[in-house]
Amino acid sequence: MSVELSPELLEMDALLRRASSGFAYPPTPRIAEAVVARLRAAPERSSLLERLFGAPVARAAAGAMLALLAVVGVSLAVPQSRDALADLFGLSSVRVDRTPYVGPTPPVLSPESFARPATIEQARSAVDFPLRFYERDGVRYYPIAVYIADADSTIPYPILVYDDFDLYEREDGFFGKGGPDPSLIHEIEFDGMPALWIDQGGHIAETYDAEGRLIVESVRTVDRATLIWEEDGVAFRLETSLRQAEAIEVARSVR
Repeated sequence: MSVELSPELLEMDALLRRASSGFAYPPTPRIAEAVVARLRAAPERSSLLERLFGAPVARAAAGAMLALLAVVGVSLAVPQSRDALADLFGLSSVRVDRTPYVGPTPPVLSPESFARPATIEQARSAVDFPLRFYERDGVRYYPIAVYIADADSTIPYPILVYDDFDLYEREDGFFGKGGPDPSLIHEIEFDGMPALWIDQGGHIAETYDAEGRLIVESVRTVDRATLIWEEDGVAFRLETSLRQAEAIEVARSVR
């Protein structure tokens, strides 16, 4: 019987294949002989798997687990793979692939190119979480324009356009890919929260639907710096020409 793999597993498989193609493998140690010798020297005890399913099934399960650990171990030995795998394994709803983007560079698109104009009330109604706005000195500043990106109607997300930045808010996160220079992507922290800062220079932004499928219309190049963070299950993406310290101050003021 055939099994259809999820998009996450397919993506992980592709990542592992990329990592293995450039990895210089050392000679394989004689692990099996050492393990067998230790098992023979150990007292005869049946495992929980053996008691429940029998010895053949237990041995097969143990072998599969060792194989999986070996693959993951090799991948984590490569820094680039370790970073990408950490994001792929869902440590955050915001995922970033630091490997260089392969293929024609997508165009730089402003929100009006891929999202529809909306009012603040329409944006509020489109999401299941309280919409946040930029505040300073106790004053709330409303955006000069509002858009709703809903190429996939199951996860619409608002985009609030201000003079110096565009603020994206989405409950299910975003996906980013590397550009010409993946070193532009930095893991940072502010106010005890992990965040990502992507320098100016061009990176690829993508959005996926609830089933993990790429929304083709969302693929674009972002030439401005980007700050990404999460609060209360909502992912925020700030695309801006501001410096990092200034962008963090804006993020602190989003309420």
